[in-house]
Amino acid sequence: MEKLDVAIVEATAITEKGHIIPGASVGATPEIVQSASKIIIEVNTELPIIAVIESKEPDHTTDCESQDDTSRHIANHILDLFEHEVEMGRMPAQLLPLQSGVGNIANAIIGGLADGPFSDVEVWTEVIQATSVAFSPAGFKRFYEMWGELKDRLVLRSQSVSNSPEIIRRLGVIAMNTPIEFDIYGHANSTHVCGTKMLNGLGGSNDFLRNAKLSIVHTPSTRPTKKDPIDILVTEQGLADVRGLAPIERARVIIDKCAHPKYRPILNDYLNLAEKKCLKIGAAHEPHLLDKVFKMHLNVLSENNTMRIDSW
Repeated sequence: MEKLDVAIVEATAITEKGHIIPGASVGATPEIVQSASKIIIEVNTELPIIAVIESKEPDHTTDCESQDDTSRHIANHILDLFEHEVEMGRMPAQLLPLQSGVGNIANAIIGGLADGPFSDVEVWTEVIQATSVAFSPAGFKRFYEMWGELKDRLVLRSQSVSNSPEIIRRLGVIAMNTPIEFDIYGHANSTHVCGTKMLNGLGGSNDFLRNAKLSIVHTPSTRPTKKDPIDILVTEQGLADVRGLAPIERARVIIDKCAHPKYRPILNDYLNLAEKKCLKIGAAHEPHLLDKVFKMHLNVLSENNTMRIDSW
């Protein structure tokens, strides 16, 4: 990695020896500091601390969309899965450590855990979800007032630790993240809309999905508008457990359990057509027809503004 010219990092304190004590957002601070030629340190006095550069900017969270019926349906499917896994003896009663992305679906899942049969649940995640610690304005005040109690329950580490593949595998983390879309074979796209427009970066989802004991992606089955190894896919329509299935088997389960009823016929038509044509040329591991596979995407970019098509 090339040297950074200048790095600006937040700290809660500077020790007498010049060591930096990172703030609530540890992130990649250690790596950034090590790779920078010059460092500007902002010591946040909200805690309060005498600063190298003074500021009084309390941490704040961005409000997610309110939970709707879709997010609650998705959350219920996942919570039912957890109960089933515990009953089958594949998961302890307190579950395995949870990693959750952000958003209204993730909020619904984490919020649902509070009303479920699970207790002593542990979290190992890159980002603390708003539902995990109630960060309303009043919640922030209580958070800092209770810091003495919370310090034994909440540990902040850099991304090199929180996203460490070895640690994620060793702990047996359950990873739950929201992609932009996933295809009928269970490949999830978390970054680009229609292949070109970047919606957001991967964040830590790739680290967790590749190394988790159980990888779950959840998203609505329809919206107005790189492969990750996935075990379970969830929409408000249902939950597709594709562990141990061959690609075509995965596709049929995903279409049956996760696709919106309006799209199931056209998706099944595509799968059957692709399988038939690819079998003729002996290339049917993951059947695709390159002259047709993007027809739905092209339709949504056209004046039709919808992925619904009449035929292939």
